[in-house]
Amino acid sequence: MMEIPDVIKGILILGFVFVPIEKALAAHHQKLLREGWFTDLCYYFSGYFIGHGTTKLLIVFVLMSQGSIPILSRFVGQQPLVLQVTAAIFIGDLCFYCVHRLLHTVPWLWRFHAIHHSSTNIDWLATVRVHPFEQILTKSCQMIPLYWLGFSTEALAIYAVFSSAIAFFIHTNIGIKFPILKWIIATPEFHHWHHDRYPQLKTQNLAVQLPIIDYIFGTWYMPDQNLPKQYGTELNIKTNYFKHLIYPFTPFLPKEETHGSSRSHIDP
Repeated sequence: MMEIPDVIKGILILGFVFVPIEKALAAHHQKLLREGWFTDLCYYFSGYFIGHGTTKLLIVFVLMSQGSIPILSRFVGQQPLVLQVTAAIFIGDLCFYCVHRLLHTVPWLWRFHAIHHSSTNIDWLATVRVHPFEQILTKSCQMIPLYWLGFSTEALAIYAVFSSAIAFFIHTNIGIKFPILKWIIATPEFHHWHHDRYPQLKTQNLAVQLPIIDYIFGTWYMPDQNLPKQYGTELNIKTNYFKHLIYPFTPFLPKEETHGSSRSHIDP
Protein backbone atom coordinates (compact mmCIF):
# COMPACT_ATOMS: atom_id res chain seq x y z
CA MET A 1 0.00 0.00 0.00
CA MET A 2 1.42 3.36 -1.08
CA GLU A 3 2.10 5.78 1.77
CA ILE A 4 0.58 9.26 1.53
CA PRO A 5 3.29 11.96 1.32
CA ASP A 6 3.59 14.24 4.36
CA VAL A 7 2.75 17.30 2.28
CA ILE A 8 -0.62 15.75 1.38
CA LYS A 9 -1.22 14.56 4.94
CA GLY A 10 -0.60 18.10 6.15
CA ILE A 11 -3.19 19.78 3.96
CA LEU A 12 -5.75 17.06 4.73
CA ILE A 13 -5.25 17.40 8.49
CA LEU A 14 -5.46 21.18 8.30
CA GLY A 15 -8.65 20.95 6.26
CA PHE A 16 -10.29 18.44 8.60
CA VAL A 17 -9.40 20.59 11.62
CA PHE A 18 -10.14 24.12 10.42
CA VAL A 19 -12.94 23.78 7.83
CA PRO A 20 -15.54 22.52 10.34
CA ILE A 21 -14.43 25.07 12.94
CA GLU A 22 -14.73 27.96 10.49
CA LYS A 23 -18.08 26.63 9.26
CA ALA A 24 -19.50 26.56 12.78
CA LEU A 25 -17.90 29.74 14.16
CA ALA A 26 -17.48 31.92 11.07
CA ALA A 27 -16.82 35.61 11.60
CA HIS A 28 -17.49 36.34 7.93
CA HIS A 29 -19.66 34.18 5.72
CA GLN A 30 -17.69 33.05 2.67
CA LYS A 31 -17.54 30.11 0.30
CA LEU A 32 -15.28 27.16 1.06
CA LEU A 33 -13.64 27.55 -2.34
CA ARG A 34 -13.50 31.31 -2.06
CA GLU A 35 -11.74 33.56 -4.52
CA GLY A 36 -8.00 32.93 -4.57
CA TRP A 37 -8.12 29.46 -2.98
CA PHE A 38 -6.18 27.79 -5.81
CA THR A 39 -3.44 30.42 -5.60
CA ASP A 40 -3.15 29.75 -1.88
CA LEU A 41 -3.02 26.01 -2.53
CA CYS A 42 -0.01 26.63 -4.77
CA TYR A 43 1.58 28.59 -1.93
CA TYR A 44 0.95 25.72 0.46
CA PHE A 45 2.81 23.18 -1.65
CA SER A 46 5.68 25.49 -2.60
CA GLY A 47 5.94 26.80 0.96
CA TYR A 48 6.12 23.29 2.39
CA PHE A 49 9.21 22.39 0.36
CA ILE A 50 10.80 25.83 0.70
CA GLY A 51 10.33 25.64 4.48
CA HIS A 52 11.98 22.24 4.77
CA GLY A 53 14.81 23.28 2.46
CA THR A 54 15.39 26.51 4.35
CA THR A 55 15.61 24.67 7.67
CA LYS A 56 18.33 22.38 6.32
CA LEU A 57 20.27 25.31 4.88
CA LEU A 58 20.04 27.21 8.18
CA ILE A 59 21.45 24.24 10.09
CA VAL A 60 24.35 24.02 7.63
CA PHE A 61 24.91 27.79 7.94
CA VAL A 62 25.00 27.64 11.74
CA LEU A 63 27.41 24.70 11.71
CA MET A 64 29.72 26.48 9.25
CA SER A 65 29.63 29.64 11.36
CA GLN A 66 31.04 27.82 14.40
CA GLY A 67 27.59 26.86 15.72
CA SER A 68 26.23 28.38 18.92
CA ILE A 69 27.69 31.05 21.21
CA PRO A 70 29.65 28.94 23.78
CA ILE A 71 28.89 30.81 27.02
CA LEU A 72 25.21 31.39 26.29
CA SER A 73 24.84 27.92 24.79
CA ARG A 74 25.92 26.19 27.99
CA PHE A 75 23.62 28.39 30.08
CA VAL A 76 20.59 28.01 27.80
CA GLY A 77 21.07 24.29 27.29
CA GLN A 78 21.01 23.66 31.05
CA GLN A 79 17.60 25.26 31.56
CA PRO A 80 14.40 23.19 31.95
CA LEU A 81 12.61 22.44 28.68
CA VAL A 82 9.58 24.55 29.64
CA LEU A 83 11.79 27.58 30.26
CA GLN A 84 13.69 27.02 27.01
CA VAL A 85 10.47 26.85 24.99
CA THR A 86 9.10 29.97 26.68
CA ALA A 87 12.31 31.89 25.97
CA ALA A 88 12.43 30.60 22.39
CA ILE A 89 8.89 31.81 21.75
CA PHE A 90 9.68 35.29 23.09
CA ILE A 91 13.01 35.63 21.26
CA GLY A 92 11.65 34.16 18.03
CA ASP A 93 8.61 36.45 18.01
CA LEU A 94 10.71 39.49 18.90
CA CYS A 95 12.95 38.75 15.92
CA PHE A 96 9.89 38.24 13.72
CA TYR A 97 8.41 41.51 14.96
CA CYS A 98 11.54 43.39 13.88
CA VAL A 99 11.66 41.94 10.38
CA HIS A 100 7.87 42.23 10.04
CA ARG A 101 8.10 45.93 10.83
CA LEU A 102 10.73 46.32 8.12
CA LEU A 103 8.45 44.49 5.68
CA HIS A 104 5.82 47.16 6.36
CA THR A 105 8.09 50.22 6.38
CA VAL A 106 10.74 49.57 3.71
CA PRO A 107 9.02 50.16 0.33
CA TRP A 108 10.86 47.44 -1.62
CA LEU A 109 10.31 44.86 1.14
CA TRP A 110 6.65 45.86 1.30
CA ARG A 111 6.20 44.69 -2.28
CA PHE A 112 6.98 41.17 -1.06
CA HIS A 113 4.76 41.45 2.00
CA ALA A 114 1.87 43.04 0.09
CA ILE A 115 1.30 39.62 -1.41
CA HIS A 116 0.39 38.18 1.99
CA HIS A 117 -1.94 41.12 2.58
CA SER A 118 -3.63 40.72 -0.80
CA SER A 119 -6.11 38.15 0.54
CA THR A 120 -9.54 39.75 0.78
CA ASN A 121 -10.79 36.67 2.61
CA ILE A 122 -8.90 35.77 5.79
CA ASP A 123 -9.04 32.11 6.75
CA TRP A 124 -6.69 29.25 7.63
CA LEU A 125 -5.60 28.80 4.01
CA ALA A 126 -4.68 32.49 3.65
CA THR A 127 -1.87 31.81 6.14
CA VAL A 128 0.35 30.30 3.47
CA ARG A 129 0.17 33.18 0.98
CA VAL A 130 3.77 34.28 1.53
CA HIS A 131 6.33 35.08 -1.16
CA PRO A 132 9.28 32.62 -1.05
CA PHE A 133 11.76 35.44 -0.39
CA GLU A 134 9.75 36.62 2.61
CA GLN A 135 9.38 33.05 3.86
CA ILE A 136 13.13 32.50 3.78
CA LEU A 137 13.87 35.94 5.27
CA THR A 138 11.50 35.65 8.22
CA LYS A 139 12.40 32.03 8.97
CA SER A 140 16.11 32.91 8.96
CA CYS A 141 15.59 35.89 11.26
CA GLN A 142 13.61 33.73 13.68
CA MET A 143 15.71 30.58 13.72
CA ILE A 144 19.35 31.67 13.39
CA PRO A 145 19.38 33.49 16.78
CA LEU A 146 17.78 30.43 18.41
CA TYR A 147 20.40 28.12 16.90
CA TRP A 148 23.22 30.44 17.97
CA LEU A 149 21.87 30.70 21.52
CA GLY A 150 22.05 26.93 21.88
CA PHE A 151 18.45 25.94 22.49
CA SER A 152 18.04 22.18 22.66
CA THR A 153 16.73 20.17 19.73
CA GLU A 154 13.58 19.37 21.71
CA ALA A 155 12.91 23.04 22.48
CA LEU A 156 13.39 24.02 18.82
CA ALA A 157 11.08 21.23 17.69
CA ILE A 158 8.32 22.31 20.08
CA TYR A 159 8.81 25.94 19.05
CA ALA A 160 8.51 24.99 15.36
CA VAL A 161 5.24 23.12 15.95
CA PHE A 162 3.85 25.96 18.09
CA SER A 163 4.80 28.56 15.48
CA SER A 164 3.07 26.66 12.69
CA ALA A 165 -0.04 25.95 14.75
CA ILE A 166 -0.52 29.54 15.91
CA ALA A 167 0.11 30.90 12.40
CA PHE A 168 -2.91 28.96 11.12
CA PHE A 169 -4.93 29.72 14.24
CA ILE A 170 -4.59 33.52 14.03
CA HIS A 171 -5.74 33.57 10.41
CA THR A 172 -8.84 31.43 10.96
CA ASN A 173 -12.20 32.88 10.01
CA ILE A 174 -13.78 32.62 13.46
CA GLY A 175 -15.62 35.31 15.37
CA ILE A 176 -14.92 34.08 18.89
CA LYS A 177 -13.21 36.51 21.24
CA PHE A 178 -10.79 35.32 23.91
CA PRO A 179 -11.04 37.84 26.79
CA ILE A 180 -8.09 36.48 28.79
CA LEU A 181 -6.14 34.49 26.22
CA LYS A 182 -5.80 37.48 23.87
CA TRP A 183 -3.47 39.15 26.39
CA ILE A 184 -1.21 36.10 26.52
CA ILE A 185 -0.94 34.81 22.95
CA ALA A 186 -2.04 36.10 19.56
CA THR A 187 -5.62 35.30 18.56
CA PRO A 188 -7.67 35.69 15.37
CA GLU A 189 -9.20 38.87 16.80
CA PHE A 190 -5.71 40.31 17.34
CA HIS A 191 -4.29 39.34 13.94
CA HIS A 192 -7.35 40.16 11.84
CA TRP A 193 -6.85 43.80 12.75
CA HIS A 194 -3.37 43.53 11.27
CA HIS A 195 -5.02 42.60 7.96
CA ASP A 196 -7.59 45.40 8.17
CA ARG A 197 -8.08 47.07 4.79
CA TYR A 198 -8.36 50.49 6.41
CA PRO A 199 -6.22 50.33 9.56
CA GLN A 200 -6.09 53.14 12.11
CA LEU A 201 -2.33 52.67 12.23
CA LYS A 202 0.11 51.98 9.40
CA THR A 203 1.81 49.17 11.30
CA GLN A 204 -0.28 47.44 13.93
CA ASN A 205 -0.27 44.05 15.64
CA LEU A 206 3.02 42.96 14.07
CA ALA A 207 3.77 40.14 16.49
CA VAL A 208 2.29 36.78 15.58
CA GLN A 209 2.61 34.97 18.91
CA LEU A 210 2.92 37.42 21.80
CA PRO A 211 0.77 40.60 21.78
CA ILE A 212 2.86 41.99 24.64
CA ILE A 213 5.59 42.77 22.12
CA ASP A 214 3.26 45.13 20.22
CA TYR A 215 2.17 46.67 23.50
CA ILE A 216 5.81 47.36 24.42
CA PHE A 217 6.60 49.01 21.06
CA GLY A 218 3.35 50.94 20.77
CA THR A 219 1.86 49.05 17.82
CA TRP A 220 -0.85 47.17 19.74
CA TYR A 221 -4.37 47.78 18.40
CA MET A 222 -7.44 45.98 19.69
CA PRO A 223 -10.64 48.06 19.43
CA ASP A 224 -13.59 46.93 21.49
CA GLN A 225 -15.75 46.11 18.49
CA ASN A 226 -16.28 43.47 15.84
CA LEU A 227 -13.59 42.26 13.47
CA PRO A 228 -12.68 44.33 10.38
CA LYS A 229 -15.27 44.39 7.60
CA GLN A 230 -12.77 44.35 4.73
CA TYR A 231 -9.33 42.89 4.20
CA GLY A 232 -6.65 43.00 1.53
CA THR A 233 -4.55 45.44 -0.43
CA GLU A 234 -4.97 46.86 -3.90
CA LEU A 235 -2.95 43.96 -5.28
CA ASN A 236 -5.60 42.11 -7.27
CA ILE A 237 -6.53 38.85 -5.58
CA LYS A 238 -7.11 37.26 -8.98
CA THR A 239 -3.41 37.62 -9.78
CA ASN A 240 -2.04 34.09 -9.98
CA TYR A 241 0.84 32.51 -8.10
CA PHE A 242 3.46 33.05 -10.80
CA LYS A 243 2.57 36.74 -11.20
CA HIS A 244 2.91 37.09 -7.44
CA LEU A 245 6.45 35.69 -7.65
CA ILE A 246 7.64 38.38 -10.05
CA TYR A 247 5.52 41.21 -8.64
CA PRO A 248 8.18 42.57 -6.22
CA PHE A 249 10.72 42.74 -9.05
CA THR A 250 8.62 44.66 -11.53
CA PRO A 251 9.73 48.30 -11.86
CA PHE A 252 6.19 49.57 -12.19
CA LEU A 253 2.94 48.63 -10.48
CA PRO A 254 0.77 46.19 -12.45
CA LYS A 255 -2.17 47.68 -14.27
CA GLU A 256 -4.64 46.06 -11.90
CA GLU A 257 -3.33 48.20 -9.02
CA THR A 258 -4.74 51.64 -8.59
CA HIS A 259 -3.50 54.85 -7.02
CA GLY A 260 -6.77 55.94 -5.47
CA SER A 261 -7.57 57.15 -2.00
CA SER A 262 -7.10 53.66 -0.53
CA ARG A 263 -3.42 53.80 -1.45
CA SER A 264 -2.62 55.05 2.05
CA HIS A 265 -3.22 51.63 3.57
CA ILE A 266 -0.79 50.01 1.12
CA ASP A 267 2.21 52.25 1.49
CA PRO A 268 4.29 52.08 4.65
